[in-house]
Amino acid sequence: MKTCKIKTSESKKNTVELHPDTAAALGIATFKKAVVKFGILRHFADVVLNGEVAETELILSTKLASNLHIPDFPDYEVKVSGNEIEFGPFIGMLMSSEDKRLTWSLLERMKVYLSDYENLHGAVVFFALDKADDVGRLIEGYCYRPDTKTFEKGIFPFPASMYRSIGLSDRWKNCFLTAMGDRFFNSHYFSKWEMYQWYSANPAFAGHVPFTNILRTADDVFEMLERYGKAFIKPISGLGGHGITQAAATENGYEFKYREKGENIRALKAAKEEAAEYIKIRFGSGRCLVQQPIDLIKVNDCVIDFRCIAQKNRFGKWVCMAVIGRYGKKGSIVSNISSGGTAFILGGPDSPLQGVQATHLGREISVFAMKVCSALDEYGLNIGTVGIDIGVDKNGGLWLIEINNRDPDPTIALDANDRDLYLRLKTGILAYAKFLAGF
Repeated sequence: MKTCKIKTSESKKNTVELHPDTAAALGIATFKKAVVKFGILRHFADVVLNGEVAETELILSTKLASNLHIPDFPDYEVKVSGNEIEFGPFIGMLMSSEDKRLTWSLLERMKVYLSDYENLHGAVVFFALDKADDVGRLIEGYCYRPDTKTFEKGIFPFPASMYRSIGLSDRWKNCFLTAMGDRFFNSHYFSKWEMYQWYSANPAFAGHVPFTNILRTADDVFEMLERYGKAFIKPISGLGGHGITQAAATENGYEFKYREKGENIRALKAAKEEAAEYIKIRFGSGRCLVQQPIDLIKVNDCVIDFRCIAQKNRFGKWVCMAVIGRYGKKGSIVSNISSGGTAFILGGPDSPLQGVQATHLGREISVFAMKVCSALDEYGLNIGTVGIDIGVDKNGGLWLIEINNRDPDPTIALDANDRDLYLRLKTGILAYAKFLAGF
């Protein structure tokens, strides 16, 4: 049976009623008792066969429905495992730390995740962390109604799987892990420094990870400059290219370039002592990384890099959803859209790279990105969606620059004028969540 509707009937017992043909299709025609599951909750129930029940319906007693906290308006798929009947998928979307931020206007915008609901089904509940009860294992949130395309507020159990877009303390991560198992993603956020440590030690990525160090004193920058002539300084946990500075040793002293308030800024320090003081004041100690520069390909003196957006699909397998190129403002040291860059679909009508060159490069980047994603699985992380920033040097070499694993922003697809891709990226998150939920 593809989907069913839940109805309720008054009863003093926990009962589930269904048509005999429906029971036969589910393989439970002989059942007298069963365990009924929704989210993490399970309750024993009597199984009642009733020829007057529609074959697309299951009737739960109000007592059972109340015990399970199961809403009756979603379109459910039904799964039987052993003596257990499960309604699902039940997916939680942890979108904020505070419920007051989940306004009705924001929920309206959240509907984009449900654009493919006809292939998803089940209960999808958006909620905030301050409305999660770690003792009772319940959440207060907003469940999507497919019949009216609105949301209904209610109390629900912890879900069968969950996507989180906010940071979690160890206490909360372990709370969800204990209740749900490792069925919430992206389960661990990692910094640029952690990424470097993992991938630089992996033989499969030898020669593809720029040498990186933690900036503790100005000497860390000077050592990188002596080795490469230039160096990039970037926040360990920064996003969107913000705070990135290019340092260079020139005939006139030490030059620092960065972008601020839409402008390219250049600071020149003639003496090493002056440069050291500048580095100390501007970057502090332990907050930033200093990194080997890469001689990236350019178009019209604009630096280009690429973002591969990868997601796990409904079978739990990594897929490269798109390769999007970005070129920065002329003279800018970064290509990020938030820093004035321009996005394009590699090989698309707006792409500066076309034909065989674009096809070949896109294939190389996709294969490389899948290796990056496979390594994440090998490292023991439950990650379902990432944005992988990849550089291509003038010799055609590929470089792993960054992995955005904290709710990677799919609006880059809109920046590249591809709304269909944007919708696929939004709905793709729930496809993997459905897989994790067991459906």
